[in-house]
Amino acid sequence: MKQKITWLQILQGWSMLLVVIGHITLTGTFKNPETPVSSAIETIIYSFHMPLFMFISGFLFYLTKISRDKAYPEVAVDKLKRLGTPFLFFTLFTFIVKIIFAPFMKRPVELSLSQFIDSFLYPGSNPLSEMWFVATLFLIMLTYPLLKFMVATRLRSGLLLLGCLVLNLFFPTDIELLCLSSVAYMLLFFCLGILFCQHRIQRYLATPWALLVLTLLFVGLTLAPGCPKLLLNLSGIAFSVALALNLEPVVPRLFSSFRDYTFQIFLLGIFPQIAVRILYGYIPHTEFSYWGLYLASILLGVYLPVLVAKVIEKSRSALIRRCFGL
Repeated sequence: MKQKITWLQILQGWSMLLVVIGHITLTGTFKNPETPVSSAIETIIYSFHMPLFMFISGFLFYLTKISRDKAYPEVAVDKLKRLGTPFLFFTLFTFIVKIIFAPFMKRPVELSLSQFIDSFLYPGSNPLSEMWFVATLFLIMLTYPLLKFMVATRLRSGLLLLGCLVLNLFFPTDIELLCLSSVAYMLLFFCLGILFCQHRIQRYLATPWALLVLTLLFVGLTLAPGCPKLLLNLSGIAFSVALALNLEPVVPRLFSSFRDYTFQIFLLGIFPQIAVRILYGYIPHTEFSYWGLYLASILLGVYLPVLVAKVIEKSRSALIRRCFGL
């Protein structure tokens, strides 16, 4: 169990680092052709990093909920507290930040009742756009009784994967209400994480040969023109898992300075990164300034949330800690 958790922590740190790097976008233009190196990095990261997060979430969901046969009300209330409270808090917080700094915002907002309600009904329109993932994850977790029933036998598990694959490939991609399109797409990776944990599939990927093969596969598919998105998602997940498993015995403390605060980095990291992006717009653009602020954006995006989280952890108020996902 200790070994399994260690590699999983490494994987969590790796996935969070990918999210932070993917959110830099100093020029304000995603995959900007004028910055080809960072554009290529963004392309690679966005080919699999959020499905990887869903995979990890599914793995942990099985480990902490399904395998322990938790009661549905307990699971629902727990997830409402752990996901719903930060959702509400950071929605309000981001509204205030964007109103105060409106001239610098790419997506200015106006604090109105209709826009506030839309932030929940259409989480992609939330002033903190990352909340689409929190909403998607919460809705998937609400299907706990169905998931627990379906993974109880191999036949049902196969039917579950088949159903998830159909949703992934054929569900309409433009339904923004309650992130239903995202739920349909991401459910496959969440369920793969569940089954991966249930059947201990990690034991097959903890070898250098597995890492080599999966690395070559991921690189090959990344370089292949017109490669289907789903194949990139799956190969990126498999490569990342094999990487974490093979790094575990060599550097078990990898990412230990921030891997226990991945949710807090996800919630808070974008704010210092926006500040760095604004700063970049006011200084002369050189290779040195670009890559200097690129590195600063990574460090601030990772470690400022960790610092805030460590301070909040000392609070005696359970509500305050819960607002920050602690």
